[in-house]
Amino acid sequence: MKKFLKFLTMTLATVAAATMFFACTPSSLEKATAKMEKAGYSVSDYTANDDAEGCQGGILATKKKGEGLLDGSYKIIALFFDTKENAEAFHNDAKAITSNIKLDGKWVYWGDEQAEKDFN
Repeated sequence: MKKFLKFLTMTLATVAAATMFFACTPSSLEKATAKMEKAGYSVSDYTANDDAEGCQGGILATKKKGEGLLDGSYKIIALFFDTKENAEAFHNDAKAITSNIKLDGKWVYWGDEQAEKDFN
């Protein structure tokens, strides 16, 4: 029984560590672009000028849902900020305009539910 509990504990710790390591928002625009392209999205990225305080740039990612013209696509827009504080300030301002905007670290993003899952 002790061996089983030890094995179970080690397995759960490994799964938790892997989840924390792999299931997180990207740490840069380049990594976000690569992650979304790997997930099958067409990605356009840009470097910000003075769009918002501390905004470093962003991405627009789209992925076709199906084969038909009416199937639509998954979409996400994500903005990357230099600090968490600047991201939070932008997020708070944008919440007045749209309620489905999300904040995760230095990223502010909004889009379809599936695209948001793929981004995280």
